Amino acid sequence: MKNSKQKYPSCTTGYRKLFTPILLSLFVLLSSCNKALPAGFWANFHKDLIIKDINDQGPNGGHRALFWKAKKQNTFTSKEILSFALNNGWKFKGTLSIKSEDLKRWNYYGSPIFPFSNNGFTSSPSNNSSYSDFPRLINSDLTVFKFDTDWVTIDPGTDNSITENGFILLNKSGTAMSIYHLWGE
Repeated sequence: MKNSKQKYPSCTTGYRKLFTPILLSLFVLLSSCNKALPAGFWANFHKDLIIKDINDQGPNGGHRALFWKAKKQNTFTSKEILSFALNNGWKFKGTLSIKSEDLKRWNYYGSPIFPFSNNGFTSSPSNNSSYSDFPRLINSDLTVFKFDTDWVTIDPGTDNSITENGFILLNKSGTAMSIYHLWGE
């Protein structure tokens, strides 16, 4: 008697052929997410010291703010920050030194903020609701690093746009740092 079992291709063989490219694509997508998300690469910078991550994205734009805190002085240095930013496509545009007494004006309804909106950054803030998206945790003397991110920020209702929309705040002792990024309309 002949073997009554016929050899048919396994049902799972077809799925394996399909599953492998899908799995590979998913892996590539997930591993590149931090690069695809605006300012997403910053989540890999001293990630063990991140104390707050604000990330709101929508179809017309979004904003991001990240905060780091360290106990050891000079944990965060200008050299390391600039190197990391430049290696991830941000273009350095300059710095500003801000004294703690000047920071007292950086408030929105009694809360400390970083005065940044679709019009850009200002060291003399006015009344702008966009400021509430950028809380400020550093209250001592600091340096503001300005960057062109290649992401566009558009002032709603106008044709005005900016690409200098990435900012890093670093306190004098190198123990506290924050980034702020805004894009879209």
